[in-house]
Amino acid sequence: MGIELSWLPRGPRTLVIGFLLVCLLSVGVFVVSADSAVPDPVPFEDTRSIGFASEVHEEIDSQESVPRTQVFYSQYQYVIGYYGIETAAASFDDPAREQQFGYPIVTYVSDYADTGIELTAEGYIETDRRTEWVFAQDAVYVVDSDARTPAGSVAIPFADQEQATEFTDTYGGEVVSWDAFTAQSHDVDDASLVRDRVDSQGDTADERVTDRLQLLDRPAEITVSPDDDLQTALDTATAETTVVLDPGTYEGPININKSVTLRGHGATVEGDENGSVININAADVAVDGITVTGVGDRTRNPDVVTGDDDWDTNIELGYGHGDAAIAAVDAPGTLVTNVTVPHTDANGILLRDSNNSAVHNVAVTGTEVWRDSFMGVMIMRSSAVVEDSQFTAGRDGIYLHRSPETVIRNNDFRANRYGVHLMHTSDAMIADNTFADQEYGGVTIMTSPSRNAIVGNIVTNTSNGISTSGSYSYIAHNVAVDTRVGITTSAVSSLYEHNVVRDNEYGMRTGSVLATSTIHSNDFVGNDQHAGSSAGPLRIWADGTQGNYWEGAYGDATDGTYDRAYSPTDPVDGQLHRSTARTTVAESPVTVGLRALQGSTPGLRSGSILDPYPQTEPQNPQLYEIAEAVSEHGIDAATHNTTDSTDE
Repeated sequence: MGIELSWLPRGPRTLVIGFLLVCLLSVGVFVVSADSAVPDPVPFEDTRSIGFASEVHEEIDSQESVPRTQVFYSQYQYVIGYYGIETAAASFDDPAREQQFGYPIVTYVSDYADTGIELTAEGYIETDRRTEWVFAQDAVYVVDSDARTPAGSVAIPFADQEQATEFTDTYGGEVVSWDAFTAQSHDVDDASLVRDRVDSQGDTADERVTDRLQLLDRPAEITVSPDDDLQTALDTATAETTVVLDPGTYEGPININKSVTLRGHGATVEGDENGSVININAADVAVDGITVTGVGDRTRNPDVVTGDDDWDTNIELGYGHGDAAIAAVDAPGTLVTNVTVPHTDANGILLRDSNNSAVHNVAVTGTEVWRDSFMGVMIMRSSAVVEDSQFTAGRDGIYLHRSPETVIRNNDFRANRYGVHLMHTSDAMIADNTFADQEYGGVTIMTSPSRNAIVGNIVTNTSNGISTSGSYSYIAHNVAVDTRVGITTSAVSSLYEHNVVRDNEYGMRTGSVLATSTIHSNDFVGNDQHAGSSAGPLRIWADGTQGNYWEGAYGDATDGTYDRAYSPTDPVDGQLHRSTARTTVAESPVTVGLRALQGSTPGLRSGSILDPYPQTEPQNPQLYEIAEAVSEHGIDAATHNTTDSTDE
C-alpha cells in the first residue's frame, strides 16, 4: 500500500500491521478494485438521496418530474442519489467529498430521450414513459430552458443530442456537454443562504407583528359587562371596531364571525369544558388581554378514521381539529396577544389554515402529566409568528405541520414533551427561545424538511436538546447543557456553527450516513463524550482550516490551532478531557502509528469524526459563559438574545 512502517519499533510495527489487516477486511465494502466491473444503476429509492424536502415531493406528480443523478463512490458502501443534476454537480466541488467518500466510480443520470417529454404551463416536466439511466458522460444537458421543478430551474439530460436540440427549439435553452455542465457554477439551496437570511427573516417577522398589532387601534364601539350576553354583542358589533369587556367572567363558548377586536384586560371567558371556547372564523380578528378557561378535552377529530399507512392524513385531519382555548380556522391575519390559558386538556391556541397570524405574549399551561394535554400552540397549514410567550406542561409547546416560514422566537418552554416540534415544515426560524425540562426534546424537526434556521436557543435538562433532520438548514449560536444528546447533526448539507454543548452525555451526535454538513467553530466542554457517529464515511468537522474547540485536545499551537488532529470518536482522544492519564496513551508509539495510518486512509476511519484543526481556545466566549451559568445555576441564570453574540 506504499505505507512505510519501518520507523516504528518492532513490537508496535507488528501491532500496526495486524490492525491494518483487520481494517482492510472490515472495510472491504468501501473499496473497488481497478479492474472490477462498473456497477449497474440501482432503483432510485434504494439510494441515499438528497436534494429536496419531503413536502416538495408531494408537489411532484411522478419520479420523471425531476431529473435525478446517482453516484457510486470508491470508499462509500451506499449509492448517493441527487434530486436535480445541479445538486450532484455542485457536490463535486466540495473539497471534503473525496476525503470522506473517495472518488466517483461512475455517475448515472436520468435520460429524457424517447420519453415524450413536454412542459406544463408552469414549466413542470411531463413524460409519456419512464426515464432510463445513462452514463453522465454519454448525455448532453439542456440548461436555461423553461423547465423547472418546485425548487426552481432545472437542467434536463438527453442521451440523444438531436432530441435535446428539438427540446430547445420548443422550450428555449442551450445544449452543453457533461464536462461543460460540471464546469459551470450551480446555484442550489445552501445552508449559508439560510444563515444570510436570518436577520431579514427576523425583520419580516417584526413587520408582520407590527401590522397585526395595529388591530388593537380599532375604535371601541361596544362595552360589555359580565351581566350582558357577550355573543349578542359580538353579533351586533360593526366590523373593524373593538368590543371591550369590563373585568369579570363571561360565559362561553363564543363565535367571532367578523373582523373585530375583542379586548378584555381583567376579563375571563369561561367555556363549558366541551369544545373550543373562543372560535374565530373571520379574517383580521384580534383577541387581547383575556383569560380563557373551561377548554374541552378533545385532541383530535373523532370522526377521522384512517389506516396505519396513512399517517400524514391522520395527522392533518385529526390533530388540527382538536379543542382549544382559542381556535382560529380559515381566519388569516389572526392576532392573539396578552392572553392567559391557565389550564387546558387540549390545545391552548389552534391556527388552522390561517396564514399571516401572530401570537404575542401569551401563557399556556397544560396538565400535570403532559400525556393528558396537547399543544400550547397548534399551527396547521398556517404561517405565523409566535413570540414572547410561555408554554408549560403540554405535549408540545408549539407544534407545526406544513406551516412554512413560521417564526418562533423569544419564548420560554418548561416541562413539555417537546418544546418546538416541526413536521413537514420548511423555511421556519426558531430563535432565542429557552427550553428547560422537556421530557423528549427542546427543538425537534422530523419528516426531512429544508432550509430551517435554529439559532440562539438555550436548552437544558432534556433527552435531545436540538434534534435535526432534512437538509440545507442552519443551526448556530445555540447552547445545550445537561442533555443526553446536545445537538444531532443529522440534517444533510447543513451548517452547524458557533454552538456550545456542555455537560451532556453526547455533545453532538450524527445519525446520517451522508457526511455532507459543515461543522465548525463549536465548543465542546465537559461532555461524557464530545461527539458520536453512526456507521458511514469519515466525517471531517472543520471548515477550511477552522475547526472546533474540544476540551482535552492538545498539541503544539500555531495561530490558535493545534498542529495535531483530534478525533472525538477515537477511544483515546475521546477521553482526553476525562483523564489526564490518557495523554500518555495518546503519545505512545502504537497510538501515534495507528493515527498516522488512519489519517492516510479515510476508509479506515469509517464511522469516525476527525477535526484536523482543533482550536486552542473556546470560539464563543459569550455563549461559553451562558452555558457555564446554566450548568451551575439553571436556565433562569441565562442571559438571552444569543443571536446577537459577537462571538464570530
